Amino acid sequence: MASAPAPRRRGASPVVLFAIVVNAMAALAFGGLHLLLEAPPLRTVAWPGAVALAAAYAAPATLAVVALRSQRPAALLGAGLLGLAMAFTALSGVSLVLLVPATCYLIGYATWTPRPPLRAGAVAGIVAILAAGIAALLLPFASPISEPRAYCYSWTEDLAGRRSYSPARPDDAGDPGQQSGSASGSAGPGGPARGEGCTSDVVTPAEAVLGLAAAAVALVVSLRLPRATPATSHPG
Repeated sequence: MASAPAPRRRGASPVVLFAIVVNAMAALAFGGLHLLLEAPPLRTVAWPGAVALAAAYAAPATLAVVALRSQRPAALLGAGLLGLAMAFTALSGVSLVLLVPATCYLIGYATWTPRPPLRAGAVAGIVAILAAGIAALLLPFASPISEPRAYCYSWTEDLAGRRSYSPARPDDAGDPGQQSGSASGSAGPGGPARGEGCTSDVVTPAEAVLGLAAAAVALVVSLRLPRATPATSHPG
């Protein structure tokens, strides 16, 4: 008697693959902008924040990869809901681009057949993923473990318009909340222009690690979500 063919592994949806690429590119762009918007001397101390920011915004794409690789459709639902939440986190509106991959993730989940029903354990896992994903974005910039640290620098601009900077240095003497800003002036008629600037919102490596740890928690929880197996099949 011939045996029934084994069920085939569900292939990656082109819609979800497109969303993963867009999501990853957006996350890298957000991290890069975090660096580029800083003055050149501050970029050497701002990179932990850029890494944490990129990792947080890439969390939905990571969840989608988990869903496809380990056949866990609930992880795709978590990716879509987390992406929707993150799309409204930037006051400038630039994060609205995440609505595109988030919608694609939800479409991918809705069209995934067969998939296990959403029971209490899966719902709790998705809620935990949302909490960890949002924490990954907030913790580096609102850390409970340390106060903001101010960094200052100075610059000189010659008559040809070439500007040189001093290295960023911690400013521990002043009030960090009052240190953001810049000032400039001239040494005299025909002399080089000089100025200085400070910022108090530099993410420290320890604060960045908090955000990365929260993103890792979301990933670990997604790996505990139920798999799509033949035993969980139901009419689509």
